[in-house]
Amino acid sequence: MRFIFDENHPPIMARVLAPLADMDGHVVTSVRQLGLESTKDVDLFQMLADPDTKTILITTDKAMSRRQHEIAAIRETGAVVVLGTKAWNQQSDIVERARMMVWWWSTILHCSMEADRGSFLELPWANTVKALRRWRA
Repeated sequence: MRFIFDENHPPIMARVLAPLADMDGHVVTSVRQLGLESTKDVDLFQMLADPDTKTILITTDKAMSRRQHEIAAIRETGAVVVLGTKAWNQQSDIVERARMMVWWWSTILHCSMEADRGSFLELPWANTVKALRRWRA
């Protein structure tokens, strides 16, 4: 699987998780590392689509789950979107955000593997790890 952090997360998040993902044969990067900053979400889904590799976009853009054109692109490309709850954006301490992402990493990985292509997973800001709530795009 390929995990991509959008512009709502600092690129350091991807760099922190990349070695953990690599241990299991997965890739973690960010849109900034790919040189795709400011790319419209629909275009981003099209550019990252790969029938052989499940692509997981990690974002805090909750509105993505309501915009019909973005939902259609998620369905069409088979992407999985991990939506961080509002609290992820409210945390200004990047080290704390990275710590929480590492804390949740095994759950994100497991739930992403089980998620149907074209679906959403909700990532809470909580110290109690549980399966991520999921729904179809």
